[in-house]
Order: sequence, then C-alpha cells, then structure tokens
Amino acid sequence: MTKNVAPVNSIQAENGSRPPFDRESLNRHIVRLAAPAVGENLLHTTLLIVDTLMVGYYGSLPVAASAAAGTILWRAHMTFGCIERGTTALVARACGAGDLRAAARAFAQSALLATVLGLVLTGAGVVLAPYLLLGLQCSPEVVAEGTPYLRVIFLASVPRLVYFVGAATLRAAGDTRSPMWITFGMNISNMVFNYVLIFGKCGFPELKLLGSGISTALSILLACGAVLWLLRAGRFGVRPRLRDFAPDFAIVRKIVRLAAPSLLEEITISVGFLTFFSFVARLGTQPLAAHALATRLESLSFMAGFGFAVAASTLVGQSLGMCDVRLARLSFRRTIALTIAVMSCVAVALVMWGRPLLSYFCREAEVLELAYAILVLSAIEQPLLGIAMTLSGGLRGAGDTVSPMITSVVGNLFIRIFVVYWLTFPLGLGIFGVVLGTIVDWVVRCVLLAHFYWRGKWKQVEL
Repeated sequence: MTKNVAPVNSIQAENGSRPPFDRESLNRHIVRLAAPAVGENLLHTTLLIVDTLMVGYYGSLPVAASAAAGTILWRAHMTFGCIERGTTALVARACGAGDLRAAARAFAQSALLATVLGLVLTGAGVVLAPYLLLGLQCSPEVVAEGTPYLRVIFLASVPRLVYFVGAATLRAAGDTRSPMWITFGMNISNMVFNYVLIFGKCGFPELKLLGSGISTALSILLACGAVLWLLRAGRFGVRPRLRDFAPDFAIVRKIVRLAAPSLLEEITISVGFLTFFSFVARLGTQPLAAHALATRLESLSFMAGFGFAVAASTLVGQSLGMCDVRLARLSFRRTIALTIAVMSCVAVALVMWGRPLLSYFCREAEVLELAYAILVLSAIEQPLLGIAMTLSGGLRGAGDTVSPMITSVVGNLFIRIFVVYWLTFPLGLGIFGVVLGTIVDWVVRCVLLAHFYWRGKWKQVEL
C-alpha cells in the first residue's frame, strides 16, 4: 500500500536524483506535458483533415469510404495498441522512482509484444478487409472503394504499434514534445505523399483514395523510425540497450496484466463503436459523409482532452512512484479543471466557425448543412468528454486499468448500442439520435469515473 508522503524514495536517495516535480511546480508541469500532447494530437487530427480535404475533391463516396475504413483501422490499432497503457504505467512509476533502467526494459519488452501483435493484425486485416466493411453495413460502392485503402494501411500495423509504445515511453518519462514533433513530420510527409499519389503528380498514377492509404502507411513507417532513434539517443534518460530486448517474460506478464483490462475495454469499445457506426452507415451515404465531416472537425476539441489525459497519466504515475498520494490527488483535480476550461472554449469556436471550415471539405450543400447541424449538437458533450478522458488517463497512470474498462463496457455495450439504436430508429430521430445518444454516453461515463476516483482504490495499486 502506498504511503501518504515520502518526498524522496529510497531509489532516488541512492542515486541522488531529484523528484520530477512537486506541488509548487505542478501547474507548470501540467502545461508542459499537456501542451505538446495537445499539439501532437491536433497534428494527428490534421492528418485526417488533410486526407479528407484531398480525397473530398472526388466527391462524397471516397469520403464515406475513408470514414468507414478509418473507423475499422482506428479500432483495430487502438485495441491491439492498448499495451501502451501497461507501458505508460510501468515507465511512469519507474521514472518517478528514479529507476531509468527499469523504464528502458519496460519499453523494450513492450516493443517485442507490439511486433508480435502487429504481425497478427497485418495478416488478419489484409485477408478480412472487405468483410469488415460489409460488417459495417456499408453499401457495395463504399466496400469496393474502401477495401484497397484498408488493406494498404493494415500493412503498416507493426510500425504503428511499435510507435505507440515508443511514444508512450517518451510521454511517461516526461517528454511530450518529441512525439509532437514526430507527428509534425508525419503531417509534412503525408501532405507531400498525398499530393503525389492521390492526384498523380511527378510521374505517378492518379491513385485517389488508394494513394491516401499508401501515403499514410509510409508516414507511419517514418514516424516509427523517428521514435526508435530518439529512444536510442537516450531522451530523458530512458535508453534501451540491445540486451533489454531479450525476452523477459516477467516484465511481459506485468505489461499484459496491466493491459488486459484495457484490452477488454478496447474490445468492448470496438464492438460498441462498430455497431454504432453501422447505425450511421444504414442511414445512407450522405448522412455517413456528413457525420464523418462533423466528427473530423469536432475531433479538434478531443485533442485538448487527450493532452490533459496524458498529463494526468504521467503526473499521477510519477506521484505514486514518489509515494506522494496527496500530490497525485492534486494532479487529478488541476488537470480536470484545465480540461473543462480549454475544451469548452474549443467547442464554442467550432460552433462559431464550423460552417466556413466545413465548406472547405464538401461541395454538396445538403451534406454541408447536415454536418454543421451535427457539429453544433455535438458541442454539448465536449466538457463531459474532457472530464471522462482525464479521469481515465489519471486512473491508468496509477495502474488502475480496471475502472476505465468497466466504464467503457457500460458506455459502449449499453449506451452506444441500445440507447443510440432506440433514439435513431424506433424514435425516428435519424442521425440526430446518434448524436444525442453519444451525449447520454458521456454523462454516464463521467458519473462512473468520478465514483471510481472518490472510492480511492487507485491509490493502492501495486505494480
């Protein structure tokens, strides 16, 4: 069981290292960690927006196909990539304790596990691509358009999962800037590759949506190489050596034990979200395209929530590594307050400027108006989403991956399926029933996560 206060633990005392932060520097550390993480995920969203903007030149069909295929890829990679949560907990706790060798070994074993899972995902994704799109109730033309795109990005599953654990290691060690700059490089390379491959420039054929998929796969490969190079250079002292990659099943078991609830959580998210997405697809190509456009733009506000979730995860994990529970509680409270303020401001900005921004992505007036209506309604959920993301991040940083898993099961298997279906079809609200159902989902998640936080079992998790 953790103690309430022990400013410098035994490992820090032995090696003379200083604690990563304290109460006086907490606000500065929240901003230092969250701002680059927000920037990184804003850049990830920019990747999607640029892809949508470029393929949208060819009409609503490639937009709908990329949205359907992108949903499958996102859920597949997030499900298998959940091992990064075990990596984050182990690395943050080790860095808080001043044991950088343990942090390096945790990354190395996570990378081995990511490679194995990535190979499995590559094989399954390439074979099952058209059947996955059919499972979403997509129209035949969307399946035909999206299958090659889906397959080519599945080929990049190994580098994507290795990038996930590498970036998680850097963040858990306190370096959130490097992943942001790597993502910036991904944006540059993706735009260049997109221009050449989508539109057929510089002697290449005009590949349209397939060109976007090849561009994304190449950018993922470059990002993976960059994060491995930074770790090899010893960023923030976490420098894996070759012998750290020798299989260590004790560490792998810890990663799997910590990630197992997250794996179940991600599986339930995948089941719930893919079922949820199939409801949208059943409404037709235009509602599917409108929902995709609104979601891509709305995701700009998600980035603030994700950034503060990263900050909470790192600060709570390092606080417990320093055996300072009160500092961990304070980290929770302050990150949540900042998340609410920032996400509310972003939501207001999206409502004010959403229509002109959406007009850059779509030339069809009916789709544009529907997308803006969805965007306005979705603004309500932004502060709720921020609270849920930050609480989940802090709990995972403490090593409590069970509470977020339970919350996801309730939200995804009950709210996202039954409530959304009831609002969308029996009540006849259509696409607006989908959006109202997601608002109900985030309300329920906030209540559950707040309960798990106040119950306090996260303070006693042993890694």
